[in-house]
Amino acid sequence: MTMRPGVYNLAAELIARTKIPQLFHKLAYRDELTIIMYHGIIRSPLEVADWCFVDEISFRMQIEYLKKHFQVVSLLEAVERVKNGGIKRPAAVVTFDDGYQDNFDVAFPILRRERIPATIFLTTGLIDTNDTVWYCRLNLALAQTRRSHIELDGFRFDLSTRDLKARASAAIQYSLKKLPHPQLMATIRDIILDLDGDPDCSIEIGSPYRILSKSAVSEMVASGLIEFGAHTHRHAILSHLSEEERHQEIRQSINAICELTGRPCKCFAYPNGRVEDYNIETIKDLEAWGIESAVTTISGPNDEMTPAMELRRYGIGADLPMAEFQLMAHHFIQKVRRRMTYVGGHLRTKKMVKPRKKNCMSLYLSERRVPQTNFFSVSSSHGYSQTVTS
Repeated sequence: MTMRPGVYNLAAELIARTKIPQLFHKLAYRDELTIIMYHGIIRSPLEVADWCFVDEISFRMQIEYLKKHFQVVSLLEAVERVKNGGIKRPAAVVTFDDGYQDNFDVAFPILRRERIPATIFLTTGLIDTNDTVWYCRLNLALAQTRRSHIELDGFRFDLSTRDLKARASAAIQYSLKKLPHPQLMATIRDIILDLDGDPDCSIEIGSPYRILSKSAVSEMVASGLIEFGAHTHRHAILSHLSEEERHQEIRQSINAICELTGRPCKCFAYPNGRVEDYNIETIKDLEAWGIESAVTTISGPNDEMTPAMELRRYGIGADLPMAEFQLMAHHFIQKVRRRMTYVGGHLRTKKMVKPRKKNCMSLYLSERRVPQTNFFSVSSSHGYSQTVTS
């Protein structure tokens, strides 16, 4: 039996108040890099909550913590340091996926004030448009609908409260990610119509779902703090595409980054970013287009043996307490959570052992041994709100 959430949260809070996580990091993971992943940063709560949108206050506290306890560097600099053994103290990288306008309006002023560099991965086909990522259109339609429920593939989703709408949104997102991109887009359109929404509605200025403008990108480039990478052109999961479609998504996004920034595009973020969302052919395509590093959504630290094209990141969501952020950033939460069990009313802690380092192929294969779970068979106690969309 896994550790009960209440006990775990209390333990995290108590440990975070000590210097144990920082000491643990310096002793066990001194030469390993922390990469943090954000999406949207919002000033006001969404009408229907989504894991990907973190509130401004939490974001500011997290950035202040990173500045105090880490050397925060750009992704490209960090990759070079890791490769050359140049990580001698806790180091971190801040990244954002998709490229929301609030990255500029809300996050950038905080980063600029604290002098924290960051990398933003852009869905380039949406820049300077009134369009947005498909899962944002789903969330918007759910927020606006008056329907009490919706049925999808034999499953009935109760939409009678905001919380139930949020759970439905996360569950539907998870299900749709399994589809080829054209089918996904057609299905999301049908769902929005079923919700009495407009699948082509303009995402207006001020909307939390609005994507960055060219002028905002230019200003952040000029600051010297923000670097930009590619995140495909249409936010398509690459493993679901044909070879020709994959080449087009990669080529268009990389070329667009070069045009937007006036600089070569050297980094990439895999949409959704799990092990099943890219493959060796994807990596070869990216390397052929000059990409030097690519990030996943797989959690964990990075060291000199971590493949530069399969870097790990810690996803930061709307439901993450500050104490857990601290433990996560220091790699403490991952090790402790996996090694603590709750048996007969008592905590049982397994011995901590630093994982053996793996080469590119062994990492790729070992990750794919993890069994996949049918999402709709999982109890609601797992929380749909924790589904990650990158």
